[in-house]
Amino acid sequence: MNEYKFVTPCRHEGTIKPVKSAGKHAGKWFCRVKGPKVDALGMNVKTLYSAPFIGAAKASIAKFLCITVATVEVTASASGAQVMSTPIAQQKTASKSANEFDTGDDAELANFDLDAAISSATKQSPPNKDHGRKQALPPQYPISNYKSSTQDATCSKDSGDLRKELENLRREKDRFNREVGLVKQEAEHIRQENERMRKETEEAKEEKSRLKGQINAIREEHEMLQSDLNTAKQKRDEAEKEKHEAEIELHVERSKLKGQIRALQEQRNELKSDVKSAVQKNEDATKEKYEKKLKELGAEKSKLKGQIRALQEQHDQLKSDVQSATQKKDCAEEESRAALVKKEEYEKEAKTVKKALESHRVELASLAKKQEAASKSTPGQSEPPTKKQKTVKQVKGGTIVKSMKVAELREEAVARGIDVKELTHINKDSLLGMLVVGSPCIIKTDAWDKVVSLRKKFAEERQKAEQLERQRRQKAAQLERQRQEEIYRKEEQRRREQEKKRQEQREKDRAEEISKQGEFHSLFVPKKVHGCKLAFTKDLLFHGTPRSYNAECTECGSRFNIEYTCEGCDYDICNECFKQKTMTASEKKADAKRKAAEEKERQKAAAEMRRLQEEEDEKHRKKWDPKTHFAEKIISPSDKNEDPDGNKLKGFTVWCSDGYGNDGWHRYEGPPTKEFDTTYATKKEANERARYLFQWKNPWGLGAEEFENHAYEIDKSTKEGMVTYVTTPDDSTTWSVGVVPDAAFAYLDNATRSRHYHDREDDYEATAGSFGVYHCF
Repeated sequence: MNEYKFVTPCRHEGTIKPVKSAGKHAGKWFCRVKGPKVDALGMNVKTLYSAPFIGAAKASIAKFLCITVATVEVTASASGAQVMSTPIAQQKTASKSANEFDTGDDAELANFDLDAAISSATKQSPPNKDHGRKQALPPQYPISNYKSSTQDATCSKDSGDLRKELENLRREKDRFNREVGLVKQEAEHIRQENERMRKETEEAKEEKSRLKGQINAIREEHEMLQSDLNTAKQKRDEAEKEKHEAEIELHVERSKLKGQIRALQEQRNELKSDVKSAVQKNEDATKEKYEKKLKELGAEKSKLKGQIRALQEQHDQLKSDVQSATQKKDCAEEESRAALVKKEEYEKEAKTVKKALESHRVELASLAKKQEAASKSTPGQSEPPTKKQKTVKQVKGGTIVKSMKVAELREEAVARGIDVKELTHINKDSLLGMLVVGSPCIIKTDAWDKVVSLRKKFAEERQKAEQLERQRRQKAAQLERQRQEEIYRKEEQRRREQEKKRQEQREKDRAEEISKQGEFHSLFVPKKVHGCKLAFTKDLLFHGTPRSYNAECTECGSRFNIEYTCEGCDYDICNECFKQKTMTASEKKADAKRKAAEEKERQKAAAEMRRLQEEEDEKHRKKWDPKTHFAEKIISPSDKNEDPDGNKLKGFTVWCSDGYGNDGWHRYEGPPTKEFDTTYATKKEANERARYLFQWKNPWGLGAEEFENHAYEIDKSTKEGMVTYVTTPDDSTTWSVGVVPDAAFAYLDNATRSRHYHDREDDYEATAGSFGVYHCF
């Protein structure tokens, strides 16, 4: 055989040749396949190996292309080809590699009729009278033995040719039988493979149902996240709006403050001239004021010395309290030591009681052994004894019998010194074998009752000792709590007294401070402002700190620009309120007009700012609204577009996939499923749909702008005018969208005709306000 060629309806073609090398595939045929599916895999040629006959080669090609064997058309090459018979060496190799193929047998081999060929060959032989009789003879006997003397040489020659033809046909039949056996092996392998595929399909269905449940849960979580995202967007828009309004108000306030600064500068110039005249008058007064302050400082120094002496007395009092507390603590420790000594005595007494109990137990065991030996040494007598033997009278007694309960047997075992842990998993028969049926029972003797009573007495004494110890600890804790409460009460009383003294001293100091600063109240103001003389706030102190740090305008509540103060009335007024109160009617009218103009200007600026913002928002919305980029049939496909057979395999299919790749971190079960989206008649419409699906209907529910910010890298490729988009954000799935011919979609890896859910309105929908630039387009 030189070469065969084949073609398929799905636009695949190639050649079939025998393997010439002597390696692993020696004796096989190899098929070179070219076409759309091979191109989709990123290869130019796909090589397949099969058994050395046409049926196996066609089956291998059909399996790879997922088509039937009958659709593969095989023709001989132009140079001619003959059917290759399988040599013996190649048959051995073919039998070893038969399990590698999953398809059926060659139809021509399977339907070959050997009997029909033999009958047709016999009909062509010359007529003979004895033909029926000779036809029934075995082929191994010579025909010449059965010839009639009347037969001529011509009939003998024809019979020899016929025998040779029959022998050739028999050999050909044996060869066909061997090949048919190989085909049957392949058929059995196919049956097993189909069974395995059926099981895998059932498992896949179960996995699909499980994944559907997970997908539904993810959808619900996605809806919640989408609602949270929309709420966050609304809050962000409101914050931006408030920010713009605050900027406008700040601008207006800045212009207002500039006017106030100019007015203050004018007042400052006037005050400078007043200060110069006042400085000349107050030079002598300032000297006297400093002398008074020195005297006051001396008085404060003596006052502080008295406070230090009082603190020293308090320190001595605390020291004596600590000493008394230490003595109480020592008494409590002595009581605890005495209790420990008493506890040790109780423990020693318990040890002695345990030793006595052990000695009683040993005596009981020896007594039991003596009784057992006596019972064994005295044989049983059939006749009653002539003399009555004296027996020791016991109040209680008994032996081990089978009718005893398991609890009683365990109690007897513990009494004999057996560890309780060894009796946990022992049944009744084992206990009877361990204790020996008929042996004396310790727990039914008077001595054991004494042991039990001693144990009970020891337990009661132990409980009493523990109760005394608890009472002692409770009493010690109560004494300690009372001591701590007494210390806290004294400390709290001392703190209150100090706070009261400090407050009285503070009020006294403040009264002195006010009396000293009375000379600064020399400013006459109109009575409509205040009835007393005022002082500059900056010249006054409040508990030793400048009053301007804590002053608050009595009229408007402002804490800025406080200018004048009356300490006697605790009255403060800011510069703006003072100006308003001292204005004439005309000045008030002019100020009202000025404020109205400023308010009008502010409203105008705010309206202009809102108009510009609305224009920017509308421009941004239109720029990323999908309706401005795509036709309605791209955004909302028709039923025909959503049908995989809508264009009768003559259009172009848009597919998508979403899943983790083999990144070594997430669970990987192979490439993700390529799900069907739509089919369109032209490449242009299919490419536009792919762009819309990839950017606006991504699996994360992001708008175009958010999708751009979250996407790690965009891989856009074009092949024969059909686009493919791929992106893998950090720590996320790989989102892929592509376009292929309708006929080639079925041959993509993990392709499914089931439609995805990414563009369903109940899952998510990118809003027009969240569209952003995407550089790959």
